[in-house]
Amino acid sequence: MKFLKYIIYFFFLLKATSLIAQNENFKNYTSEDGLPSNSITDIIQDNLGYIWFASNKGITQFDGNNYITFSRKEGLKTNYITKLATIDNGLLIGSPKSLFIKQLTNFQSFESKKINCISKIGNHIFLGTKKGIYRLRDDFLSPLRTNFQIDLTSINDIQFDGEFYWVATQKALWKIDNLLKPKLLKRIDLANYTAIIIHNKQVITSTFNSGIKVIVDDTIKTIHSTTKKIKGIKKIKNQFWIYSNSNGIEVLDLNFSFIKKINKYNTLKTNAITAVFQDSQHNIWIATNDKGIYKQENKVQEKSMTPLISFEDIEVVYKTIDSINFNSYKGILQIPPGKNHLAFTYKSIDINNPKKVLYRYKLNGNFSPWSNNNSVNLANLKSGNYTFSVQSKLANKQESKPIHFQFFIDKPFYKKNLFQWLAICFLLLLGGFITYKYIKKIRRINKENIKKLEIKNHLLSLEQKALQLQMNPHFIFNVLNGIKALGNSGKLDDLNTTINKFSNLLRSILNTSRKEEVNLSDEIATLKNYISLEQQMSSNLFTYDIQTQLTYDAEEVLIPPMLIQPFIENSIKHGIKNINKGKITVKFYDIKNHLHCEIIDNGVGVHQSQKNKKTNDHASLAIKVTKERIKNLTSNISIKINEVIENDTVKGTKVWFKIPLKTDF
Repeated sequence: MKFLKYIIYFFFLLKATSLIAQNENFKNYTSEDGLPSNSITDIIQDNLGYIWFASNKGITQFDGNNYITFSRKEGLKTNYITKLATIDNGLLIGSPKSLFIKQLTNFQSFESKKINCISKIGNHIFLGTKKGIYRLRDDFLSPLRTNFQIDLTSINDIQFDGEFYWVATQKALWKIDNLLKPKLLKRIDLANYTAIIIHNKQVITSTFNSGIKVIVDDTIKTIHSTTKKIKGIKKIKNQFWIYSNSNGIEVLDLNFSFIKKINKYNTLKTNAITAVFQDSQHNIWIATNDKGIYKQENKVQEKSMTPLISFEDIEVVYKTIDSINFNSYKGILQIPPGKNHLAFTYKSIDINNPKKVLYRYKLNGNFSPWSNNNSVNLANLKSGNYTFSVQSKLANKQESKPIHFQFFIDKPFYKKNLFQWLAICFLLLLGGFITYKYIKKIRRINKENIKKLEIKNHLLSLEQKALQLQMNPHFIFNVLNGIKALGNSGKLDDLNTTINKFSNLLRSILNTSRKEEVNLSDEIATLKNYISLEQQMSSNLFTYDIQTQLTYDAEEVLIPPMLIQPFIENSIKHGIKNINKGKITVKFYDIKNHLHCEIIDNGVGVHQSQKNKKTNDHASLAIKVTKERIKNLTSNISIKINEVIENDTVKGTKVWFKIPLKTDF
C-alpha cells in the first residue's frame, strides 16, 4: 500500500513537471543556428538593442535573426571571454588576461588579471578580477588598494546601494564606504559569495554552497536553497532566479518562496547554467556551458515600447567613414567635391520580430514609403548642404524618433565664389596688364609722334621766326623810301611818327620771335603798327578795323605771335591791292574755350587773287606756314578761307580759324 502511494506521487510529479515544461516554452540556439560555440559565458544587451553573447570563441552580436561574431580575426587578442558590459557607443569585454574596449570596429586592450565582473557605478568603471579590484582610467587600469584580504582575493561582484559599496569575494562579503579612498572596510560574513542584488534597501547575495543571504542593517538572514554550486542570482519579472553550474535554475518569489525549477529534467537539455538575462522586450535568456542559448519569448506585445534606430555604416564612394562615430556626431561632415556617392545603413532591433521592422528615409525632402530595406544609396549628389533622416517602425506599430546626419558636399574649386572672384580679379589684372601694355605702347607711339611733332613744330617755329625776322624786303624798301621822302619834304612830324612806328614794329618782331605766346593786346598793337605803315606806303587808300568780343581782357588772353599778320599782309598785297576804298576787318571772340579769329577784306576774292599771283611770294609762304601752325594747335578742322559772296558776286575774302583759348592765369 505504501509502495502504491509512492508510485502515485511519482506519477503526479512527472505530470506537473511535464506541464511546467510546456508552459516554459524555451527556444534553443546552438552552433547549428549560427553561434560560434555552445559554451556561452555571459549575455548582455547594448544601447541599440543588440543581444551580445560571450563564449570561448569570441563575442557574438545577435539581432533576432543574424549572428555576427568577433574573435581574434577581428582584433581580439583572445577568443575566451568571461564577462561583458555596455558603455556609450561600445562594449567592455573581460577575458582571463585582458580587458577590451570595442568601439565601432576597433578594439583597445589593457592587460589585467582574469576578469570576473564589470561594474559601472556613477562615472567609474570597476573590474572584479582574480586578484583584487581595478579601476578603468582613460588609458590604463589602476589597481585599488583596500586591504590584503580583498586585494589578493578573487572578486566575484561589486554593487553600490547609494551609500556603501558591497564587494563579493571568494572568501567573504565586504562593506566599504569608498573604493577610491576607503575609511570603512567591514567584513560582513565569511563565505564564497558569487553575486549581489540591491533590492528595496536589502542586499541580497548568493553564495556558492551556503544558499541565499539577505543583509539588512548588517544583519544576515540565510535563505536555504536546494541549489548547490550557485553561480549567481538575478531579479527577473519580480522573481529571483538562482542559477548554478550544475543544478540548473531555481526560481523564488520576492518573499523567497519556491516557485519552480528549470533544469534538464523539465525544460532544458543541461544543468550547467552560466548566466541569466532579461532584455528590454522582457525576453529571458539563459546561457549554458554546453548547450548554447535558451530564450523564453515574451508573448505580450508592449505597445508603449518605442524602438531605437541607429546608423550602422555610412560610406562615401564605397569607403566607410571611420573617423567619426555616426550616432554621436553632431557636426556637419565636410565631403570634398567629386565624392558625391553616399550609402547609409541603419538598424532598429526587434528581437522577437526582426523581419517585421520597417524603415523610411528622407534627404532634404519628404519621407520615402515604409519598406524592409535598411540601406540606401545616394548617387550623383550635387554640391550643397544635406540632412539625411531615417525612421523605423516595429511590429507593434510604434515608430522611432527620426535620427539625422548632416553633411556638406563641397563645390568644385572652379565653382567656388572665391575661385570665381580670383578668376575675375585675375582676368581684370590680365586685362589691366594688357591695357597697361597697350597704353604704354600707345604712349610710346604718341611720344614718338609728339617728338616728331615737336621737331616739326620747332622747324615751323624756326621757319616762322625766320619769316618774322625776314620781313618782306619790298615792304622795308618802301618804308625807307617813304621816310626819305618825308625827310626831303621837310615833314618832320610825319617823319618822326613813321620812324617810331617802324622801330616799334621791328622791336616787337624781335621780342616776339623768342616767345611761344604773347598776350592778345600786344599782338593787336603790333598789327596796328604794321597796318598803319602799310597804309602810308600803299598807293591805294584802305581802312581797317580790329574788334574784340571776349569774355576775358585782351591782356589776359595768350596767342602765338605773328599768327594774324600773314593773312592781313595777303589781303593788302593781293586782295585790295587794286581796290579803291579797301577795307580790312579783324575780329577776335571766344566760344566754348576756343579763341576765334576772322580776317575779312572787300577785295577781289581768294580765287582771283591766286590767279593774279605770278610766283609764290613771301606772303604766300607765310600763310602756308601759319596754316600748319594753326592745325598743330588744335586737332579739329580749325581754319577756313572762303570768298564772301553777295547776290552771286564776289565781295571779298574771309579767313576764319580757331585755336584753344589760353590765359595767363
